[in-house]
Amino acid sequence: MKQLQSKRQGFPRQRSAVTVQPSIPTETRTFRYFSPWLLLITLIWMVAYPMLLPDPIGLAARNWPLVFVGVMGAFIGNVTAIGGIVFMPVMMFVYHVDPVSALKLTFVTQAVGMTSGASGWLHRGEVPLSLLQWTVPTLIIGTVVSTFLIHPQPMLVKGLFGPIAFIVGLLTLITLDRKGGLAELPAKARLPILLVSLFGGMITGWVAIGEGEIIAAYCMLAYKLNANRAIGLGVVLLSLNSILLAVIHAGYFGGVPWDMAAFTMLGVLWSGRLGPFLTQWIPPRTIKKVFAYIALLDGLVITLQASM
Repeated sequence: MKQLQSKRQGFPRQRSAVTVQPSIPTETRTFRYFSPWLLLITLIWMVAYPMLLPDPIGLAARNWPLVFVGVMGAFIGNVTAIGGIVFMPVMMFVYHVDPVSALKLTFVTQAVGMTSGASGWLHRGEVPLSLLQWTVPTLIIGTVVSTFLIHPQPMLVKGLFGPIAFIVGLLTLITLDRKGGLAELPAKARLPILLVSLFGGMITGWVAIGEGEIIAAYCMLAYKLNANRAIGLGVVLLSLNSILLAVIHAGYFGGVPWDMAAFTMLGVLWSGRLGPFLTQWIPPRTIKKVFAYIALLDGLVITLQASM
């Protein structure tokens, strides 16, 4: 017995070979909402507005509510990585703007609002920058295809916006409780995310939504990427996509309703940073849930109207 016990005591203990996957990033940092460039751009707007637009007082009396539309749209967009889900229905149903003009207005508005929010997500360190080299090139290709090869037409915009909005609402509900734990995607995700970004760029060129939310949902569902980092990536990509589309439509095609865009752009400038700022302390679950139901309702209503 003593010999058996001595053998057991002398038997080497096996160590576990379990490796720990990288969890949520440790470099995440807080940031202040206010930045001097917000005030600077606002001052530029105050100088340019009466110089560039006719009857500035009468225009402000008619369109001032659009500032609050911009505030709501940019806040939702930067919490969920979903862009024109507010602007497009409001422009088409409340202000009776034709679908293509509403699309152009949404592009220039998102270029400001999503960039404002993207600066916050980048400052927090919540954007997996290594993925940009895989997503941005195909985003550009998708945007060129949907803008120049299959140019957005009224029926195309209305016909696609409803189903896409409905799908986006479903994706938001599905990912509602997906927190994820990974800080980066594995190497095997590069090709799929390249294709998803291509598809998102095409959809965004037609209906102003697609790139941000599709990328964010895919990263969370397929690879369990941390939710904040997935949304941060989606916001940055939608910002780049919107800037490209805004430049193309404002500089090449024209037809942007600047008399309305001036007010939506002012609203999104200040509210774009609210998303990344407030989610430092407030979980966005409730906001995302409310938005998901709005997106589902928007999708059904616009789909029914387009089919009539």
